[in-house]
Amino acid sequence: MPYQFSFAFDSVIVIESLRKGDLPTGTDLFETTIAPQSLAQNIYAELYHISSRAELLAVLAKAFQMAMDSRSPIIHLEMHGDTDGLQLANGDVMEWSELAPALGKINERTRMNLLVVAAACHGWHMTDILRPVDRAPAWAIMGPPSSAKAGDLYAAMKRFYDSLLMKLNLREALDAMNDGADMGDWTYRLQSADLLYCHVFRHYMSSVLEEDSHTERVNRLVADVARAQNLDVSQSMRLRVEIGADISNHQFWFDRYKTSFLMLDLYPQNAHRFPMQFADCASNAV
Repeated sequence: MPYQFSFAFDSVIVIESLRKGDLPTGTDLFETTIAPQSLAQNIYAELYHISSRAELLAVLAKAFQMAMDSRSPIIHLEMHGDTDGLQLANGDVMEWSELAPALGKINERTRMNLLVVAAACHGWHMTDILRPVDRAPAWAIMGPPSSAKAGDLYAAMKRFYDSLLMKLNLREALDAMNDGADMGDWTYRLQSADLLYCHVFRHYMSSVLEEDSHTERVNRLVADVARAQNLDVSQSMRLRVEIGADISNHQFWFDRYKTSFLMLDLYPQNAHRFPMQFADCASNAV
């Protein structure tokens, strides 16, 4: 399944939270590349230096307000990370489970156009805590899937923004970021929301099927859907009957969850941007 590159942006927000002694890579990237290139293209750009979890939430609240005002930002996170979440300068940890919904609110207001650039090791671990009943936290998440040296990551990000802000072509920017390597050999990758949904769906359904009994599987699915959709008792009872009849129909669940995860219930006009079908997700090509 090829990457899809249909998204729009008009702003870049860089959020830096690094430890004492770290190279100020976010600041350097902003001052040498993002700010001058954005000015030339009439794109709004802002740099935030933060030290705590509370300050990160405050900046994300500002980004949400920008989205409410019809802006569509790229959010660049320049900080350390691990499998639990982002590590802030003062030692705070922003867990992936808390970051995902905060980003999801922004993504919803941008009509599924939020690109999150995670210049942090293990940035993709956000996918491990998502469920199909959640909303996608971003149109796409980009960054290294595992550990990366600061110097290598900085050089790659500089090539990415230099190309993106000059040519406004995401595919060319990703090629530049990976120094001309073929897509199959890319070190720094972009995971679009439909690819993200596929991985989340596979993981979720495999965990559901590992439950000890049919009743436990139904209970988990009913609880997750009812909580996500704020269903009342009578709606939950009808849902239980429906789920009991279709518990093993993966095609049914794939289609049902896809609509909500990719916000197609809110923005049906986006359907062409997310062409992945169950057959694609079930194949080894994804």
